[in-house]
Amino acid sequence: MPLYKSLVRPHLEYCVPIWSLYYQKDIELVEEVQRQATKLIDSVKNLHYEERIKKLNVMTLEKRHRSDLLETFKIINGCYNLQ
Repeated sequence: MPLYKSLVRPHLEYCVPIWSLYYQKDIELVEEVQRQATKLIDSVKNLHYEERIKKLNVMTLEKRHRSDLLETFKIINGCYNLQ
């Protein structure tokens, strides 16, 4: 899982706030990469996808996109002291 989080997921999420997955088919296509990566982990490979991501403490890419947008909003509106 550390390899997936450090090598694969950054490529999937690159500029997501800009190109924003709009169509459901695009969301499913990108999500399939994470689905397949979690199947490679022996301890959870026989579980359903939702159970795998809960057990591995990973968010779906769609939910991560939403949290990225919230963080961007907070930064723009001065919710953080970035100095």
